[in-house]
Amino acid sequence: MEPKSSSLSSMVEEYAASETLNLPIFPGVARELYAKIKDQNASIEDIAAIVGKDQAMAAQMLKLANSAFFAGLNKARTIRECIMRLGVRQVYNCLVAGSQKDFYASRDPVIGKHLATLWQHALATAKGSQWLLRKTGYAEVAEEGFLAGLFHDIGKLLLLKVFETIRAERKEITLSEPFLLEILDFMHVEQGYTFMKGWNMPTVYCDVEKHHHDEDIQNADALSLVVRIVDRVCAKCGCGFKHDPTIFPATLPEAAALSVKEIVLAELEVLIEDSNDLPL
Repeated sequence: MEPKSSSLSSMVEEYAASETLNLPIFPGVARELYAKIKDQNASIEDIAAIVGKDQAMAAQMLKLANSAFFAGLNKARTIRECIMRLGVRQVYNCLVAGSQKDFYASRDPVIGKHLATLWQHALATAKGSQWLLRKTGYAEVAEEGFLAGLFHDIGKLLLLKVFETIRAERKEITLSEPFLLEILDFMHVEQGYTFMKGWNMPTVYCDVEKHHHDEDIQNADALSLVVRIVDRVCAKCGCGFKHDPTIFPATLPEAAALSVKEIVLAELEVLIEDSNDLPL
């Protein structure tokens, strides 16, 4: 693709809007599975039939159900057995997360480094949000919290893929580290929201992406508040692009709105610091 604009920021927008980038999508099977999970009349057999449509997803689920975490149990041999062992929502979250992971890699060493950092942050936010929702009395949306956390910074993934393409196609353009990080900060919310809406991702995740940096929390629901808390705790722990050890989570307005106790926030910090060692 040869962009029409000479402005670098406009060029980034044009690349982001193009369909030539190697971008993650919300798999059709995942969308179908999401709808089926919401259907109270759906059976395990119905869900297993959907997963069975995607050979890669079915193989991944068998791998998860027979991982070291479940050592000592009989081998799960069918999709139904996997669902019974892992739980429907855990299956769904793991399958979607697994479908995204490969996009957080690049042959470009500079971009690859940032993508690895972003994946670490996305996964930590996903696990932390799921955990904190359970701890604060919102277990009914805890599984949605996992994917809300996973996708909250997807605009940064989109932009890094744009930078990867620009660096490959436009050798004359130098993207300095400070400028690259500045653009990520400045453009990721708008670009991420546009991208998610374009792929018809569930509204609940689009809304978290759109509002996760809003200063006004008056109309924020528990899911959005929790993702924002975990995002800030990640910054305190240095899990992501920013490291600010001066952040005191108990003083966050989001924490006050949810009446999160200091001991819970301290436990969350430990979880974030150990997030890379936890299974999906």
